[in-house]
Amino acid sequence: MKKQHLFLFLILFTLLAGCAKPAAEVVVEETRAQTDALQAPVEILATNTPEPTVTEISQTYQLPEPPANRTRYELDLIFNYYSHFGSVTEKITYTNKSSQSLAEIMLVVPPRNYQDSYSQYSLGGDLVDWHREDSIFTFVRLTRPLEPQETTVINISFRIYLPQYPGIYGYTNQQANLSDWYPFIPPYDETDGWLAYERVVDGYNTIVGESIVNEFSDFEVSLTLVSHADLIEVAASAPAQGADGHYTYKLDHARAFTFSISDSYFEHEIEQDGVTIRSYVFMSEVEAGIAVTDIAAKAMKLYGELLYPYPRDLISIVVGDFQQNMEMDGLIMISYGIFDFYDGKQETDLDYNLFMLVPHELSHQWFYGFIGSNHAVEPWLDEALATYAELLYYERYHPESVDWWWRMRVYKMAPAGYVDSDITIQGGYEPYIGAVYLQGVLFLHEIRQTIGDGAFFESLKDYAYANTYNLATRGDFFEAFTRHTDQDLTSITAKYFMNP
Repeated sequence: MKKQHLFLFLILFTLLAGCAKPAAEVVVEETRAQTDALQAPVEILATNTPEPTVTEISQTYQLPEPPANRTRYELDLIFNYYSHFGSVTEKITYTNKSSQSLAEIMLVVPPRNYQDSYSQYSLGGDLVDWHREDSIFTFVRLTRPLEPQETTVINISFRIYLPQYPGIYGYTNQQANLSDWYPFIPPYDETDGWLAYERVVDGYNTIVGESIVNEFSDFEVSLTLVSHADLIEVAASAPAQGADGHYTYKLDHARAFTFSISDSYFEHEIEQDGVTIRSYVFMSEVEAGIAVTDIAAKAMKLYGELLYPYPRDLISIVVGDFQQNMEMDGLIMISYGIFDFYDGKQETDLDYNLFMLVPHELSHQWFYGFIGSNHAVEPWLDEALATYAELLYYERYHPESVDWWWRMRVYKMAPAGYVDSDITIQGGYEPYIGAVYLQGVLFLHEIRQTIGDGAFFESLKDYAYANTYNLATRGDFFEAFTRHTDQDLTSITAKYFMNP
């Protein structure tokens, strides 16, 4: 928040204190199965060491070069925060990286998931013949096939009208979030074709998992704020250049580009190993906004040791004016409910807290941001690993609370199902969490207990380095482990996997 407005804002806050937002509800409700699990005897899985160690990792690893011929997105957004409206021009420079010629190119248009949120004015390009729309997909027919390693350009002009929706795409009276806000080209697989999926919504109107799969691309983004730009703060996936409501951003070999915009943010930042960690919170969460940067710094130090140091200059941590938590490239959002209940303790009477969720979402900067996977089809490759990263954080910094973490995070949910489930799992969101996240944790921990900490952490580091800038599969995951252990893991995969 601009300093010159802070005094006025404090006066207004005092006058309006009686209208403050009520305390958030607990983010996840208990089910009967969870209640029964808490009443039953719980056996906490023992961990070989109270602190994850890297001293036994002997091999030297080197990050691969970013993929060549990356898709390039040039986005020019003119945005009115107070009317929740944006005008966008987009230029996509796309190279056919496959060995096949492409007669058409698919575009995924996520804003079409929301009625009347997207209005397209033009779509053209050097090889564009015509296009057709099918749900959130646009198929661009070319005047001739795009040959392997050939490049083409697609230009799009469109408007976005943010829905009044508390989520990562939408607005509330405290913020506007622009995630998955522009058309993009999904990865192309020579066997399966375009890796693009419809989102899945269960019977409780809850989105199940993540359906969007992005390839690694380069972004140049221009943002112009109109209407009281001096009151507005912008959290983004990359550092900003510019001032007075005119900003430019550059982010290379990334999955996507995200904004969270508000006239109510308070900022705090620290530096950890050359990385700026910046929090954006509302007035009621200022204390937690300071604490969250310290939690993130510790998590980044740990993951830098176990995987590799975070290779960018900035990570933004933003309070979400909604009840979910979400990772984006270069930016994570943590529910205001998590912030509001912060009390400085790593153990609470609530299900989740900053000490749990921040390490989880931050680990996605590796297991999603840099180490890719198809999280619509194999979501455990990022979500099970991110949930297990919570345990590693507790082992390192709060070993006295490890048993509490197992009890509250895993066993309370009475996990069941197969780790290799996808977003179409029967029953929707709750079975998805139990199978992919929590059975995934039990699966990883059983491997760790079987092969020992040394082989486990070396395999994890090997997997991270080998699959950075790549869309990894479970085959890549297990190949990394076979390079560091001769233990037979088939009985474990048979126990946890539908298709072992």
